Amino acid sequence: MYTQLPSNAGQCCKGLIRQSRLIDPYRNQSTNIPVAERLHDATLGPGKAEIVVFERCPGYRFYVIDAERAQIYINIPATNQRHLYGHGVFSQNGKWLYTTENNLRSLHGVIGIYNAERDYTREGEWPLPSPGPHEIKMMPDGETLVIAVGGIKTHPDPGRKTLNSDSLQPSLIYLNRHSGQIIDQQSFINPYLSIRHLDIASDGTVAIGMQHQGSNDEALPLVAVHQRGAPIQSIKALPEQWLALNGYIASVAVLSEADTIVVTSPRRNQIALIQKSTGELQSFIYQKDCAGIAKLGLNRLAISNGLGEIQILECFQGQAEKRQHIKHTNCRWDNHLLAI
Repeated sequence: MYTQLPSNAGQCCKGLIRQSRLIDPYRNQSTNIPVAERLHDATLGPGKAEIVVFERCPGYRFYVIDAERAQIYINIPATNQRHLYGHGVFSQNGKWLYTTENNLRSLHGVIGIYNAERDYTREGEWPLPSPGPHEIKMMPDGETLVIAVGGIKTHPDPGRKTLNSDSLQPSLIYLNRHSGQIIDQQSFINPYLSIRHLDIASDGTVAIGMQHQGSNDEALPLVAVHQRGAPIQSIKALPEQWLALNGYIASVAVLSEADTIVVTSPRRNQIALIQKSTGELQSFIYQKDCAGIAKLGLNRLAISNGLGEIQILECFQGQAEKRQHIKHTNCRWDNHLLAI
């Protein structure tokens, strides 16, 4: 079984039914779990049948779903003067959940710390030096969190308006999950490239996807990789290839065994495939409004879109072959997709 979160909540959610949906990506079969608000991303508890799904930014709660019973087990509200950015990750032993959040007083980011063994009681937070943390992952060592920090100050009162457009502070931050100590912080070549999404290769290479906050007619790199001890390195691509992504990356996935990094750009209906070993953008596949990515195997993945479609690809060295295309009835997928 796989979970796509949410269904029926695409680019415009007015009048739509909001729900988490457990699906089989190869068939038009699903189980729906109604929720109160539009969702964004999800994470699976290691060794558990528990999926945590997060409300879309600004989110004020997350839901813990019992995957075996296909029902909500508990929902957890954000603490006072905090809101969620829509992403989180478990510790490798499944005890701790770490979430990206906004401090509404300072407008700087924090990492919320929740004890999954105590019904997700919030037991503290680690402050970040920059605003707008978004996707968060656990490094292979199980001790280090890596965080895509968008660098954008926002507050729910004026909506999603950028409050620091002349002083963006995007970065990639590595954080000790026990102490909150920042181990490394890396900036990229342009402060208007907001670092939003990431994935981690088996060798510890972090692939990052960015969203340009300036004019989309600039051919700026939107995908890069980082290895600890070195600067962030842009993926190699032609100017027209960067322009084809329209300044916006929605999801990132690394298939280490297939030597491939995959990113989606819904604004230009493009899936871009990169050969990891050479760092070169190799090919594109068209999929209208593509966004979510879930790894189904060593070289196979599913990609969702806002029309309720799932496309199955087999990848190798920055190339892909289409294997299957499924339309799920009466649903629209949001930005992210999780395999369980």
